[in-house]
Amino acid sequence: MQKKHIIIGSILVIGAIMVGSTLAWWTWSTSTNEQTNVVVTVGGITIDYEDGENIANNNLIPTSTKEKGISKNITVSSTGQVYLDLNMAVVTLDDGLKDASFKYGLYNSDDSPVVEGNFASSSANDVINLLDDVTITSSPVTYTLYIWIDGTMSNPNTMYNQNFEFRLNANATDEMPIQTITGVELTEQIASEVNEGTPDFGNVATTNEGVYAAQDDYGTSYYFRGAVTNNYVKFANKYWRIIRINGDGTIRLIYDGTSAHANGESSSDRQIGESAFNGSYNDNAYVGYMYGSTGASSYSATHANTNSSTIKTTVDNWYKTNIVDAGYSDKVADVIYCNDRQKDPTSSGTAYGTSETDYAADYRLYDNKSPVLTCTNKNDRFTVDDTTNGNGALTYPVGLITADEVAMGGGVYYTSNSSYYLYTGSHYWTMSPCYFFSGDAREFYVDFYGFINGSAVSASLGVRPVLSLKSDISVTGSGTQSDPWVVQ
Repeated sequence: MQKKHIIIGSILVIGAIMVGSTLAWWTWSTSTNEQTNVVVTVGGITIDYEDGENIANNNLIPTSTKEKGISKNITVSSTGQVYLDLNMAVVTLDDGLKDASFKYGLYNSDDSPVVEGNFASSSANDVINLLDDVTITSSPVTYTLYIWIDGTMSNPNTMYNQNFEFRLNANATDEMPIQTITGVELTEQIASEVNEGTPDFGNVATTNEGVYAAQDDYGTSYYFRGAVTNNYVKFANKYWRIIRINGDGTIRLIYDGTSAHANGESSSDRQIGESAFNGSYNDNAYVGYMYGSTGASSYSATHANTNSSTIKTTVDNWYKTNIVDAGYSDKVADVIYCNDRQKDPTSSGTAYGTSETDYAADYRLYDNKSPVLTCTNKNDRFTVDDTTNGNGALTYPVGLITADEVAMGGGVYYTSNSSYYLYTGSHYWTMSPCYFFSGDAREFYVDFYGFINGSAVSASLGVRPVLSLKSDISVTGSGTQSDPWVVQ
């Protein structure tokens, strides 16, 4: 029987290139006549390619198991934590071996597969990935590379007298690799960590309670609660915190400064400035992010979306300068921002003119401790172009956080909380009406102690824009303060 002949190049360390002290590349190939190990040490990592039985003397023929083919041990160790890539470059491969029965595999020390494949469609210059960003520490890790012909799959007579040459290549870095994921993948990751049930909204969330689910106007939303540390985003050269994943998969963010701030940190940088919610306060109309006629004798005329509030103008101007004019608007989604002007069901007021009226958010947060993410009235669902789900009244797709979102994030009516991620050490506005009482229109805000409260709309408080990123964005990072999700 004629034996298979393997053409192998000589041992060759082609390169060792270092960029700073973090990156090293090695390239080597097997040998026809060397019996010693190939050991390459660069940048604190050692790769020991055990030559063992000379490959040139291996008569590669169809076999029943991988162990009867070529096997080479590759031991990797490091003086510190590094991230390793390993691939096999195909130098030559004759047509007779371009068959599904000509296989390769890299296996852990317990013989579990890392990667398996075949050379059916391979040709010269193809690169086969064996390891991709695998973490290596000071403890040595040994893999075994097998190359064999599976005699149970193919006619053995076609697998002789062919030529094959390969080269192993490796690189390693001590810097964490940058990995890009989509907004959809980020959403799936967050949703996979969701807690069961509903938290106790009567108590503040001072620890990292993680992610919970609730319904919004699009479907199931996933919101962060408490002192969470994995919801940092960098977008448009600004830092943001993820409030929640909207029910349509878009990602709702609240502005958090020109640098990344820790939970509990008091800083005026975490807002874009201060503004009144509305310049006037002596009518129910002024609880509106947009409003209608003052002194009107009907609910619909009072709460028509005719005039922009003072704070809407502030937010719109900021958005145009920092998002639109800076070229980032294509990443922002048109979704609902809720200015819930429905009445408290127990209130006797009319919600127009100067009638003393409690609004629904006050009933939910003060009386019942039962925040929601849905927005009952379409007139209060602020959008730009979406008139199916929203009112189409906005100029730009940006708004403010709702008092319900603050409560779900960990805030409670008049109970201090300096630990959760929505605390800034400053007063700032929400988008939720509170009540009209004693001649004052009042809106919910977050107090500098971190609790939810109501203030006359004419007060000058902090402004923290809220926007939503599209679900098809790409991001890198891990969401922490030091390694935020960075929008690409």
